[in-house]
Amino acid sequence: MTKEQTTIIKGIAILMMLFLHLFNSPNLADICEPLLFIGKTPLVHIISKACSPVDIFLILSGYGFSCTYFSDRLSVNGQIHRLFKLYIHYWIILLIFVSIGCYVRPAKYPGSISDIILNFTSLSNGYNSETWFLFPYALLSLTSIRIFKIIDKLGCKKSIIISWFLYMISCYLISRYIAVNKSYSAWYNYLLTYFDVLFPFIIGAIFHRQIKEGRGIKTLLNLTPIVSAIMLLLLFSINCFISSAAISYFFEFAYIFLLLHFNFKGIIKRLLITVGKQSMIMWLTHSFFCYYLFHDFIYGFKYPLLIYLVLIVISYVISFPIGYFAKVVIRNIPALQ
Repeated sequence: MTKEQTTIIKGIAILMMLFLHLFNSPNLADICEPLLFIGKTPLVHIISKACSPVDIFLILSGYGFSCTYFSDRLSVNGQIHRLFKLYIHYWIILLIFVSIGCYVRPAKYPGSISDIILNFTSLSNGYNSETWFLFPYALLSLTSIRIFKIIDKLGCKKSIIISWFLYMISCYLISRYIAVNKSYSAWYNYLLTYFDVLFPFIIGAIFHRQIKEGRGIKTLLNLTPIVSAIMLLLLFSINCFISSAAISYFFEFAYIFLLLHFNFKGIIKRLLITVGKQSMIMWLTHSFFCYYLFHDFIYGFKYPLLIYLVLIVISYVISFPIGYFAKVVIRNIPALQ
C-alpha cells in the first residue's frame, strides 16, 4: 500500500464519517427532508449504517506504523513528537470552537475547570463526543513498538486470535455496561476502549507483514477494477442491513482491500487525495458544525445531498487556516524540529 493509496482511502473514510454523523439519527425526517425511502426509512439513514470509518483509520495506522517499524524508524520519542503535533492541532481547534461555544452555547462551554482539563487532555470528550478516538489512538501510538514486538514473538495467527478475543470482550462490556451506565470517565473504560481499537490496528499491522513477505491476500487475488467494484457494492449493500461492532472490522478491511484494486484517476483522484490530506482536521472539526454549534445552519439546507456537500465544504475549508496556524506553532517549538 503506497502513501498515495493510503491518502485516497483516508479521503474516502472521512467522507464516510461525515455521512454517518449527518444521517445516522433514527429521527432524521424531523431535522431534514429525505427524498428517497425504503419502506418508512430514509435511504440515507440506511446507507449511513455501512459508514463506520474508524476501523479503516485504525487499519491504516497499523499498516503505516508497521512499515515504519520494519524500516527501524519507529521510536517512542518519534511517537511522542507525532502525538504532540496532533494535540497542537486538537488544542487549537478546541480554543477556536470552545470560544465560539461560550457565546453560542454558554450552558455547555467551557464548563467547569475539571471539564476544561479533562477535555484538553482528551481524557474526556464532553466538548465533542466524536473525539473519543483521540486518547485511545494516543495509547496505541505510544505502545505500538511493544505491540509489534509481541506480534514478533507470538506470530500473526496467535496475535489475531488473542486480540480478537479481547476485542469481543471489550465490545460486549462497553455495550452492556459502559454505554448503559454512561461510565465513560471510569478508568476501566479507557482499558476496554484500548482493546476495542487494538484489534483493527493489529489487522493493519499483520496485513503489512503478509504483503511484505509476499503472502498478502492482494498477491493471491488478481481482481480487475470492475470485479472489485461489484464486490465492493455488494458488500456495502449487505453492510447497510447487517451492521454490528462484532463484525464491522470484516467490512472495513474488505473495503480497504477492494479499494486497493481501484485505479483512481483525474479529478476523483485529486479530490480524494486533497480531502485525505485534511482528514484529521476535518474529523476533529466537522461535528462542531453539524451537532454542537451550528446544527440548525447545517440542517437548514433541508435536503440530504445539500447538507452533506455543505458540511464537506465547510469542514474542508476551515482545515486550511487551522493547519497553517498549527504549523506556525510547531515551527516555533524547537523540540519538535
